[in-house]
Amino acid sequence: HPARTIILIADPGAAGLTAEVTAVCQVRQRNLKQICCEQVLLRAAPAAEGRIPSLVRQVILPDMPVVLYWPGPPPAERLFRDLWEIVDRVIVDTAAVPDGYSALLAAHTLAADRSGHAALSDLTWGRMTTWRGLTAHFFDPPYAEALDRITRIRVAHAGSSRAQGLLYVGWLAGRMRWRVEQPFIRGDGPWRGTLADQRGRAIPVSLHAESRAPHPAGALLSTLIVTGSPAGQNGGATFSIARKDDAGSVIAVAESEHGQTIRRALPLDPQDEASLLAAEMDVLGHDRGYEESLRAVRADLAQQLGLERTAL
Repeated sequence: HPARTIILIADPGAAGLTAEVTAVCQVRQRNLKQICCEQVLLRAAPAAEGRIPSLVRQVILPDMPVVLYWPGPPPAERLFRDLWEIVDRVIVDTAAVPDGYSALLAAHTLAADRSGHAALSDLTWGRMTTWRGLTAHFFDPPYAEALDRITRIRVAHAGSSRAQGLLYVGWLAGRMRWRVEQPFIRGDGPWRGTLADQRGRAIPVSLHAESRAPHPAGALLSTLIVTGSPAGQNGGATFSIARKDDAGSVIAVAESEHGQTIRRALPLDPQDEASLLAAEMDVLGHDRGYEESLRAVRADLAQQLGLERTAL
């Protein structure tokens, strides 16, 4: 993306506020096209951070979209809120901290704030693009009717951050208009909760944290959706996605109640920070799917914590 890039560095050892301006050019290997950017580096001591928003206003380009990338969850600090008010889009990463549920709650609060015009993006959401697409394709014909017969959902993720697992469940709940019947019970083991479909049928959901190298913390490892049979008897279809050990691809398997199996192996979308950030910068408006998923996550988590209900 050709751009004027403003890099903000909080430096306790800095002498006030300093600035450097350079040009950065790169050649894309595929078409040998040279892309150049202007880079403005602002280094600020803590006492000078309050001057950053007004300085940013002076150097942003007129009539061009302005994107703030904050490599972490939305913080409560004043600098972030001041920058939020002058940009068109904010990109965060809710999986950057172990406490994924608090990060998602903070993201929901920000996305629900209509006092400004900025839209919210999340690299955690971008990491799930392949998983969401495969899940949606599971229920194309001839399995479309199985959507109304889902009986159980199991999600496994790597490490301690549950942001991706929670967002995946929130996406399903938001798309299907499910409500929360039993919020997740949090603990050292699997998180377990219960959703209810539009007919009131209970759907148990579990989140399992697993330690598997070389996968980054929070990465989705597998998903399993189980459905009942059309006649309501024992036996039904199962739909699963599992990440291969090479971390670059996944295997999707759909098995009908009659034993027919469809298996597909697909590469994952690029998961590096640069690719994820570039993809999110292509989205100029509000991402309604992401915001809907945040609302579902908030409903599931905030119901169990009175303190969080009050804060939100």
